[in-house]
Amino acid sequence: MYDSLPKNEKSFDVDIVGDTTGFKYQGQFTVLCILDMAGKHALELEKTRLMADYANPSRGLFGIATSLATIRTKVVSSPAWWKNAEDGATIKDENLVFAVYDQCNEMERQWREELKKSSEEAEKEAPSAKTEESAKEG
Repeated sequence: MYDSLPKNEKSFDVDIVGDTTGFKYQGQFTVLCILDMAGKHALELEKTRLMADYANPSRGLFGIATSLATIRTKVVSSPAWWKNAEDGATIKDENLVFAVYDQCNEMERQWREELKKSSEEAEKEAPSAKTEESAKEG
């Protein structure tokens, strides 16, 4: 059933200088483009855990929790420095975390675009197949 879907893992490279520390971060991340229901459940649990179940989190808390939860749920492989930083939790450079988060979202956007394109191509091919079938019958 899911065989016709685009590949669900994509990789991207980071080459970022931290705004706070000035450290240069380089490496490759591989992420899940979309999550299945179990992944979405894990994402929501992690987001809730990071927000400490606050009813009205500040925009900052919500942003950090959403970013880290998304990254932690979607990352399949990452550079050693990311793993050593507890999957981003101990990184002092906010711009790096948000850049990785943005790339996770970009990989999902690309996946959805690939799916849309392949669906449109399949729709274009479907009528021609029916026309060929009708011609054989007639």
